Amino acid sequence: MNVFLLLLITTSTLVLRSGDRITVEGAMREDNGVITFRSNGQLYSMPLLEVVRIEDAPQVAEQKPVRRLAVSEEERKRLIEELEKKHAGQPGPKLDLPSVAPVTVELPEQNPEESLWRSRARGYEEAIRRAQEELELLEARAAGLQAEINTFFALGFNPRQFTYQTSQLARTREQIPYARLEVTRAERAWQQFKEEARRAGVMPGWLR
Repeated sequence: MNVFLLLLITTSTLVLRSGDRITVEGAMREDNGVITFRSNGQLYSMPLLEVVRIEDAPQVAEQKPVRRLAVSEEERKRLIEELEKKHAGQPGPKLDLPSVAPVTVELPEQNPEESLWRSRARGYEEAIRRAQEELELLEARAAGLQAEINTFFALGFNPRQFTYQTSQLARTREQIPYARLEVTRAERAWQQFKEEARRAGVMPGWLR
């Protein structure tokens, strides 16, 4: 019986100086230091100097038959029996381990109501941190893309030669207002929670 080995085709990947990785569909074309490629169905271009390396997809290997060694049924059974004998181990010696008495650790009792308010407070604070971090990441990415575009202009490239950076900058800027709104919502929810706690007579220390 023949078994065929086959390598699957995968798409290529561009690794940029910024650390971004772009999945490329199909072939890429280079012209005067500018590469053109497709990603997610869109056609992009970018200066070749932005590319650190190109991770090429493996090509389909020639289908080479791998022949199995012909063994009779009796021989196969004999080999299996020998393997079973070799791997059949005896149970190991029983170890007499000293018994260890369980240790009881007394923890200070905590007010269940206090624990609940503290847990809720941490949730609101964490939501604010996540929203702020997301906003900062988007703003940093927008600034980095704008710096790249300014460099391309200084090097004499025209906008048609770095459409990837301009399209990414536009998408990032579109997301920034929504990220700012999420920060505002998280901070508003935190203030409402603190007002709720004040009306309920919760001690300020429970919200820390």
